[in-house]
Amino acid sequence: MSYPASREWVIRPHDPAVRRALSQALGLHSVTAAVLVARGHRTSDDARAALAEVEEPGPDPFLLPDMEKAVDRIHRAVRCRERVLVYGDYDVDGVCATSLYLGFLKELGHTVGFCIPHRLKAGYGLNAHAVRRIAASGVSLLITADCGTTSHGDIALAQSLGTDVIVTDHHLPGATLPPALAVLNPCRADSAYPFQGLCTGGLAYKVATAYATKYGPAGVDPDGHLDLVALSTVADVAPLQAENRRMVRQGLRAISAGGRPGVRALKAVAGIDGPCGVGTVGFTLAPRINAAGRLGDAGDAVRLLLTGDQREAEDLAGVLDRLNRERQQIEEQVTAEAVQSAAHSASGPIVLASRSWHPGVVGIVAGRLVERYHRPAVLIALNEDGVGRGSARSIAGVNMFEAIAQCRDYLDAFGGHAAAAGLTIREERIPAFRDRLAAALDAELSGATARPRLVCDAEVEPGECSPVAARELVRLGPFGAGNPEPILVLRGLRIVSARKVGHNHLKLAVTRTGGNLLDAIGFRMGSLESQGLSPADPVDLAGALEINAWNGADRVQLRLKDLRASVDR
Repeated sequence: MSYPASREWVIRPHDPAVRRALSQALGLHSVTAAVLVARGHRTSDDARAALAEVEEPGPDPFLLPDMEKAVDRIHRAVRCRERVLVYGDYDVDGVCATSLYLGFLKELGHTVGFCIPHRLKAGYGLNAHAVRRIAASGVSLLITADCGTTSHGDIALAQSLGTDVIVTDHHLPGATLPPALAVLNPCRADSAYPFQGLCTGGLAYKVATAYATKYGPAGVDPDGHLDLVALSTVADVAPLQAENRRMVRQGLRAISAGGRPGVRALKAVAGIDGPCGVGTVGFTLAPRINAAGRLGDAGDAVRLLLTGDQREAEDLAGVLDRLNRERQQIEEQVTAEAVQSAAHSASGPIVLASRSWHPGVVGIVAGRLVERYHRPAVLIALNEDGVGRGSARSIAGVNMFEAIAQCRDYLDAFGGHAAAAGLTIREERIPAFRDRLAAALDAELSGATARPRLVCDAEVEPGECSPVAARELVRLGPFGAGNPEPILVLRGLRIVSARKVGHNHLKLAVTRTGGNLLDAIGFRMGSLESQGLSPADPVDLAGALEINAWNGADRVQLRLKDLRASVDR
């Protein structure tokens, strides 16, 4: 793993007295207590919640603006047997939210249709042609899933044609909301809901929960869909904080159990046997679900998640697996071309475009460039008419959505979040867009964010790295965006052995003079010399503590995030 510049290690401050008090009160290892205090959990109650000793229910769903109107309208549609259609996005969040709505409404005895636009033929979100077709088919209630917040004209058209619209979306709204019957969005400025981090899968779950709370029909189990919420939340890189953490934890248990035939089949084609964590979802299951919308028909992913037939599930999982392999090949080619172009680009944001790139992978490749160069990146796939669909990714502390909003004069459409956004632009406007975006980001990129940072939780001694500490720290998970795994710093260690193992992994044994050995593994870090280090020099390590089970024995090891020549304290 390489970085454009040495990373700054930032250790969270903590109060030693509070750490000792917390350790004594709850019987915790000193390392666990230090991490808890560093993350702001200073009381016993806060610490117990962080350690998942108490499963708190989420906030009242009716705190979301328009929730009552949405639930009442859905109830009327079910009671009157109206035609209902769910219109979702083609990514994992849209697919899972669509599947959750369909499954929930089926539990109510109401079978509804769904539509997910084709990425290449129709693009993201609602469009006038689709709205007219949906209204003409007799649909009286349209529910969006992961789109609609910026679709003012299309929603106004639907309402004028007699189709009520409920928007379920978490993309940042503009100054005005679309003229829908209900706009369910945790980012609304007028929202009393205490957590803005819900993805659309989480919002659909809140709708089901609100419906069950108000109308309480037998046979409705919103928690039975938490596997879909976990897939949505992890894939959309939503923060694993507050209720998201609880929902993902419960959802991962369901995914691990494999009760849903589609999930069971997807795990099988991916070669997964056993418990599933955030990494399994993010790097193995979600890419296969996403592949349907990137290169094929996202409807296949919905059908996979909804089917009760194991044979059908296996067939659909095979389709998604083949598409994912094709996606990987295309992604490798586009990444190679983009890296070559980016290497010659000036400082500031990276903005690249090509007519040979597939729009289904530009978001992934933009993320690769951000990791490599620590600069915001926009990659644009142009069609034969010179119309480009682009994906933007950002670095921590830089709001890409706001920066792109300052370039709206050059765009046909845009939307997204602080960390990721999408846009449509014409080829001839790209140079002016690039200049405007660079100007919008100049101050941020020349400041503290210009250097990558590694946020660490505590500085510890090798003797504190025990199996007890490693097992306690796991209880702070699941780890991901907004709740990163704890990173510990150890300074001034002597290298006893260093070798390269497996596929370019660095294996170390280190010690403090007179102390026990501590194992460390740096995945894809290569040799010690490739890191610019000598085995004779003391080193500082930063990494995550874990248990390595090997040959029937459990040993504690540090999974490295970074290492460097030892510096003075």
